Formats: sequence, structure tokens, C-alpha cells
Amino acid sequence: MFKHLVLPVIAVGAVACALATAPSDAQPAMPVLNPDLLSERVERYFSASAQNQVPGLIHVSVRGETIFEEGYGLANRTTGQPIDRHTIFDIGSLTKQFTAAAIMVLVDRGVLSTDDMLAQFFPTIPDDKASITIHQLLTHSSGLSDETGGFEGNDRGPYISRDAFLSALFASPLTAAPGERFEYTNAGYSLLAAIIEDVSGQGYEAFLREAVLTPADMHHTGYQQLDWSAETAAHGYFWPFLDPERSDQGVFLTRWDTEPVSWRLRGNGGLHANLEDLVRWHRALQDGAILSPEALARYQTGYVPFSESGLYAYGWGVRTSPAGTPVLTHNGGNGIFFAWIGRFVEEDILIIHLTNEARDSLEQAGPNVRDMVYDSALEPSPIPPSPVREIVRYARSNPVDAVSDLSEHYQRLYGYGVEYPDIINLAARHVGAAGDEAWELALLELNIELFAQDGLLHFSLGEAYASRGQRRRAIESLQRSIALGAEQEACDWCEPAQAALEALDGSYGEPNR
Repeated sequence: MFKHLVLPVIAVGAVACALATAPSDAQPAMPVLNPDLLSERVERYFSASAQNQVPGLIHVSVRGETIFEEGYGLANRTTGQPIDRHTIFDIGSLTKQFTAAAIMVLVDRGVLSTDDMLAQFFPTIPDDKASITIHQLLTHSSGLSDETGGFEGNDRGPYISRDAFLSALFASPLTAAPGERFEYTNAGYSLLAAIIEDVSGQGYEAFLREAVLTPADMHHTGYQQLDWSAETAAHGYFWPFLDPERSDQGVFLTRWDTEPVSWRLRGNGGLHANLEDLVRWHRALQDGAILSPEALARYQTGYVPFSESGLYAYGWGVRTSPAGTPVLTHNGGNGIFFAWIGRFVEEDILIIHLTNEARDSLEQAGPNVRDMVYDSALEPSPIPPSPVREIVRYARSNPVDAVSDLSEHYQRLYGYGVEYPDIINLAARHVGAAGDEAWELALLELNIELFAQDGLLHFSLGEAYASRGQRRRAIESLQRSIALGAEQEACDWCEPAQAALEALDGSYGEPNR
């Protein structure tokens, strides 16, 4: 019984954290880039990572010339379909840069200003939100929040109409005065999608295609209006589950065959694209094919601090390279898919990383390649396997008394300790199913050491003791699990734990320990 690792479905995105040096009067230049050497280092990094069963697609190009591009793993683990540049991925919050570009097209056409206030588009909007500007929505400085009850972005949630979305959002409190500070919010970009529809007289995706995607020659990008087939779309995989059928979350965009795109997602996330189109996107921006020079400059300028050394532009995070030049980055994901794009605008360098098995260490792949551009000697450590897979490998490769060193091994490999109690429990289930009961029990006992206040773990351990005839230990663990559950509002395991405890009255004989 596992409940901790809830399948992430929130349509979220965060500014990719670029490691950069702030500009100064004596800014050191980056080393002269040798594309061949960079390609070799990227190839070593991803080849070593691929040995750890790390899926994904990486692209690096310099001045329009691809210096490295390779897919690793499978788009569909059932059919064996490989990942390549034509594979369709959910690109999450990379969607925001397309929404922002559509807004700037309307600015170029003279029908919109970034100084326009929400009251111009929503006459019944409450006073506290009436003065929010389009610029503030674009830069996440509107004071709107995803955390105050007006927005629940969910890739798999039911359809939410525009009226229902606006009603809830406008009733929710602001967390800061408009323009006061940065707070990343998906809701603000869905508001921008509504404005695009009102001003253009078209649906969001229809206008996006006419004004942005078609001029960029991007025909494999969109929600519903994209050129794709089920064979080209990547299935998303939830990394804690090693069983392919259990981990397979399917192809997300098939739900839009029968329903509209919810207003909790429209404009802020969930667009699908392939690598080929994203490369064309960078090219179109570099060549000025979408926006006028003035609008493009405004679109790519950082305005609002989101960290000590980063400013948020319009759908991009902007930091400064060691040479003092701008580096634009953004990421996006939904807990299953993850996308990262980095653009050295002046040097015309593009880095794209896409994966259909999102997890923390894997999400550093794009930033690591960016840092290789910064540092010609950098050789990042390979991306480690998924934590569950690594614990299973460790158990199969070591005697059971090595469990005492597992936490240190985990910390050394990932850079942090075990984050979720279900990670070890899932690994224990796998080694137990393979017949190694000693390691299964050792892992369950280790989990209790790490998460002593987790009642569900005590229930799992109690079941394991009971199945081995260790009656006294089973009773103690089950009683502890029920006691901890009583301290919570809901206890999913308390009833089965109580049933297991009652069964121990005669089912397992006399205690042997």
C-alpha cells in the first residue's frame, strides 16, 4: 500500500536556474568555443547517462549548425518506438514563451499595449485587480497567485470553462500589490490567453497558429491543431514504478480529441511539440521572423528579479554569461514530461533537452550542457538512474548488511537524502518479488529509521514481519501504525492494519522474537 508519491499532474513550470556570473566592469570572456570539443563532451555525458537508463533527447547547435543531437531510450516502451527529433513531447511551461510572443504580435499590430490594464478587458473585475497590466502578467509580477484558491492547474483534471476560471481567480486574494514582486503564476498566463482571444477574435490556439507557429514553420506544435499521430507521440513514464505497464501514463494529448483545453492549462502549459519545431522556433526568433526588432528586444529583456542573478522577461528567464551576454532559459513539466531550452542569443547557441520521465537529477541535463559552454573543461557527472532503480541495483549487488551504508551511498550519488518514503518501499517490493526476502525486510526497516513518524511505513513493516512469523514485531509495528494514523485527519491504512492486528491473535502462532 503506497500513497505518498502522488502522481504529479499540476501544470507547472519554473524558470530554469542558470548558473551565471553577474556583469561587471571587467567581465571575463568565455573561452573560445570549439564546437567539436563541446560535441565530444556532450556525447560522453549523455552516453554515460544512457547506461543508467536515462531517457530523453538532447540537441545542441551553434549558429544554426547542429553539433550534437541524440535520442536515448524509448518513446513507447511497449512497442519499442525510439525517441528522435520527430517525437512529440508535452513541453509544459515552455508554452508561456509562445503566449508571450502572441501578445507581442498584437502589440506589433497596434491593437494592444503592454501597459493596458485588466479593467479594459474584464469590466466586472474587482478593484484590487483592475490596475494589473499586461506587462505584469507577462513578468509574473501581477500579485496573482496559484496558491490562494483561485487556480488549481491540473493536466488531468476536468474541463474548466472560461467563466468558471475567471470567477474563481478574480475572487481569490492577491499576495502582493501589482508590480511589487515576482511570483511565478500559471493563472496569469491563462489570463493572457483570454486577452488574446478577446483582442484577436480567434481562439487562443487558432491565433497562435496564424501569428506565431505558421510564420515559424512549426506544424507539429499545439494542443489540438497540430500535425501528429499516436505513433509519433511519446508516452510519459512515472519514474518510481519500474514495471512498464504501471509507469506508463500514456499520451496526454489524446484527451483533447473529445474535450476542449481547460482554462487552467490554456496559455500557460501543456502545448505539445517536437524537437524539430523547437529548433525552428529558435531560428525564427534569431532571424526576426515573428516580431519586429523593437518587439523582439522587449520580449527578450529581463525586467523583474526572480533570483539573485536572474530577471524574468516575457516567458523567459534571463541571466548573464561570463562574457556579459544574455542567456535565455526556461523549463516546463508536469511531473512526467520535462522540457528545457537555453538560448545564447548573441552567440546563436541553442540547447534543448526533452524527456518523458521527469525527475530531479535528470532535469539538470540541459543546465549542465549550458555550463559546458561556459566552461570548456567541465565534465559533468553522468545522470544517475532513477532512485528506485538504483536501490534495487544496490541490493542485488551487495550483501544485506550493506544496508547500513545505503543512505550514504544515496546521498553521494544524488546530492541529497531520500526525499520520499515510498522510494525505499517500492524498491523493497521489487527485491521481495524477486525472492530476496532478507533485503526486502532490511529496506523496510531502514525506511522506518528515516521516516519514523510515517504510519503507513509501520504498516508495511508490520505486514512483512507477520508474513515471516515474527508475531511480536508485527504487533508492535501495526499498533504503532494505527497510533500514528490516529493523529491524522485521514488514515487510509488504519482499517487494514487493524484487521491484520486482529488476525495475529491466532494466525501466526507464538511470538518467536
